[in-house]
Amino acid sequence: MSHAQQHVLASAIVLALIVVLGIHVFLFPMYSSNPRARRIKFSEYEQLQCHTNLKNVRVPPEWENQCPKFGIVSAVQAGRLGNQIWEYASVWAIARSTGLEAFMPRCILKTLEEHFENLSITPLSYIGQCTLDGSQVVNSLDQWDSTEQTIILPKYAAQWSIVLDWVEDVRREFTFKPMLRADAQLVLRGAAQHHNLSESTFVGIHVRRTDYIDYLWRTRKVPPAPVSYYLAAMDYYEEKYKNVVFIVASDNIGWCKSNLKRKRSRISFVSDPDGKRPGRDLAILSACNHSIIDYGTYGSWGAILAAGETVVFNVTEYFSTLMAEALPNWRVMG
Repeated sequence: MSHAQQHVLASAIVLALIVVLGIHVFLFPMYSSNPRARRIKFSEYEQLQCHTNLKNVRVPPEWENQCPKFGIVSAVQAGRLGNQIWEYASVWAIARSTGLEAFMPRCILKTLEEHFENLSITPLSYIGQCTLDGSQVVNSLDQWDSTEQTIILPKYAAQWSIVLDWVEDVRREFTFKPMLRADAQLVLRGAAQHHNLSESTFVGIHVRRTDYIDYLWRTRKVPPAPVSYYLAAMDYYEEKYKNVVFIVASDNIGWCKSNLKRKRSRISFVSDPDGKRPGRDLAILSACNHSIIDYGTYGSWGAILAAGETVVFNVTEYFSTLMAEALPNWRVMG
């Protein structure tokens, strides 16, 4: 290799190192869920988390030019409805346990406000003019040791053990909008009338299929809940209660109709074939007296909000199975 070629190669290496360093210094912190060792406006941080334009925010007069005196609690948005309910509930519970103020990114609030009314957590955009000190950010309650620190929970946060400390209050926090509540009652009345019952015990069944089957196998080497699990859980309720009507919601309602329908059980399938109305399905499950769930954040909230007895599929060290050990009216089966 000639001297000139060596010089060109050395220059190229130096340039590459500069580019890599620039990416790490400037780009990575911008897209980190917990920006450290730098100060940014909460409005900028919220835009990075929500990946959308959040300009032209209407801030109530009482929040203008007002910033928190101490750290706050917030979360990074990820997942669908069930995940975002857990993210919100986790922030709500940690704020209550620490005394810090809770603020939620508007992308999470936007999802939840489509289904629930009078949510109490303040939008993060209300303090958009305030500064987030990245050096004072931690991502869990275990790491928090000072009121000066801000807790920003990572994606898919589900702090169930803390949330369950205030489970009755949490149920009141997630009050469905009147239209969803009315529709849920209409569905249940229709199911009872279809089976010629004046009084019924409604048991909601949530069956998680589609993408979660692959997720369970990839992460835990666990196969999906077999048909025998759902049928055994149905037998349990039919032996314990009178006039049981099963209300089935699923992201694959076709699979449920093929596998769960049997002559001796009263059963109604409520989900759309495309599964496009998760808020409606969740409101219906929450209006039931008792629950059968397999796994996943969505089904767990149907059972928590229903507040009755719950049968849950046994997945070792899985959060819904662990919740069954903490809640007296939950039992593991399968």
